[in-house]
Amino acid sequence: MIVFLFRGILRDKSRFLFPFSVVSIGVALVVALVGFMEGVFMGMIDMTAKLNTGHLRLVNKPFYDEEHLYPLDRALAAQKETSIWLKNNSTSNIEWSPRIRWGALIDVPDTNGNTRSQTPVVGMALDLKSKNSSEIRRLKLKKSLIKGQLPQKSNEMLMGNSLAQNLDVTLGQSVTIIGQSFDGGLVADNYLVVGLIRFGVTAMDKKMVLIDLADAQSTFYMENMVTDWLGYLPSSFSFDHYIKAKKSINFNLNTWMKNPPNDWAKDDQPIAISILDQQNMGSMVKTFTVIKSSVVGIFTFLMILVLWNAGVLSGIHRYGEMGLRLAFGEPHWKLIFTLGIEGLFIGILGSIFGCFFGGSFAWYLQEVGLNMGDTFAKSGLMINDVVRARLTVDGFIQGILPGIFASVAGTLVASFAIFKRSEENLFRELEAG
Repeated sequence: MIVFLFRGILRDKSRFLFPFSVVSIGVALVVALVGFMEGVFMGMIDMTAKLNTGHLRLVNKPFYDEEHLYPLDRALAAQKETSIWLKNNSTSNIEWSPRIRWGALIDVPDTNGNTRSQTPVVGMALDLKSKNSSEIRRLKLKKSLIKGQLPQKSNEMLMGNSLAQNLDVTLGQSVTIIGQSFDGGLVADNYLVVGLIRFGVTAMDKKMVLIDLADAQSTFYMENMVTDWLGYLPSSFSFDHYIKAKKSINFNLNTWMKNPPNDWAKDDQPIAISILDQQNMGSMVKTFTVIKSSVVGIFTFLMILVLWNAGVLSGIHRYGEMGLRLAFGEPHWKLIFTLGIEGLFIGILGSIFGCFFGGSFAWYLQEVGLNMGDTFAKSGLMINDVVRARLTVDGFIQGILPGIFASVAGTLVASFAIFKRSEENLFRELEAG
């Protein structure tokens, strides 16, 4: 019977073509929109984690409370001991990287050694000289280099390309970092600009410089000290895993604080936080989830509404057929069941075609991307200038399930009109036809 119904649907274009088109278009739009939203939002999460917050972060609470001031005197000491502790007290799939956040003035001299230009910058110190540095791989620094090379010697710097243009800095030029040391004194140290880099985030390209961790420790008198330990998890892990890992580390920290390293200050209070606790990311994730669910819900409702009306119109033309089947003794529930099977077939076929076209468009945006640098230039968000969609299995599921549900639900709601008409009236319409 199922094969008979399937052949009947394909042969009768009045029953098949319109609902099939509605489901296909609806599913294609859902898959494409969900893929684009996932790509933009998760791209922002990835970029924020790589450049700033990590998926997890171990930081001294006094530093975290005033991090906008870059209080280096609240950095955590005992770098080596902390590194060993983190490896022993967190899961093996977390990759920890030490960093130093700092803020300072960049002074660019002229040929006479006088100040030609000067601007405040946001600095990040990380491992740039190790041969197998995970930071170089994670930030894709080799690929992001516009000119020059990565630091190889002491006191070498990578500068954002837009920042270098604003300061009129060229490769090989010496600049001076003027800032505050760990003990509160004024420091001034010369650095050689050996590479110009494009992070792909306008807000970062205009104000960020990168130096090696060991150089920063020397410049700011922070031997064996860092401001942050950033932890990175595989991209397949969900936000729930971040929360569980954070709670586990904080629980272990309470035990460690009973016998802390000797180099720590008495009021040091290290805490573990996740990316959801920083830069309002937690509320943004909730808002994004609501928006994504609303998009899927709206398209599902519209498909049900259209398919309901299409089913009613189709049912009017099939009242004679319904009357004949009821006259032969077929019960109402079985009649509606077969109509539901027809709706299921149409939903499956339409979802397959919709996934193909919607997935193709999302794949194109994933590979080619869409340049929105001008749009995000003044937003301050860590979003790559070239936004890309993200093609995932979940995206297809969120398109397929509403497509099938809408087709079946629309058909069943329309078929309930049969109960409002008697068998005599339905059969009389067959005779009139």
